[in-house]
Amino acid sequence: MPQIVADSVDAYIIRRLNARLQFLLLLRRADAILGNTWQSIHQHIEPGETTLAAAERGIAAATGLAIVEAYSADFINQAFDQQRDAIVLAPVFAFVAAPKPPVHLGDEFVDSAWCDAEEATARLLLAGQRWAIRQIDDLIGMSGPDAEFYRLW
Repeated sequence: MPQIVADSVDAYIIRRLNARLQFLLLLRRADAILGNTWQSIHQHIEPGETTLAAAERGIAAATGLAIVEAYSADFINQAFDQQRDAIVLAPVFAFVAAPKPPVHLGDEFVDSAWCDAEEATARLLLAGQRWAIRQIDDLIGMSGPDAEFYRLW
């Protein structure tokens, strides 16, 4: 019987440009797991580490970006990990970067792209990632008091 684990987090970096959200996607190296696919940031949570701290660590390692705001996406991504025979539950967060930040790619990635929600969902391989983009765009994209409810800092 598979176990249920919650030892990872999904982080989506966003920016507001012309009153719309853009999502930062990263292209994995060809020789990496899921090589040559566009991804958000998926980070393992270390023992004793908070979920948000793990997400921030993953963002720093993958992009070098400074984050100015954090939001709960009110969404849990789920996937099956065949190697562990586990159902993995990963909370999803959105992190706002400055409008035109320089991206410094980590070792696992070879390219990055800022995409609107439609382009981002077209590039992403995994259904859970596409759902996360739609959820973030719906909750946070319009800003205002509804988005403020999901602001963490």
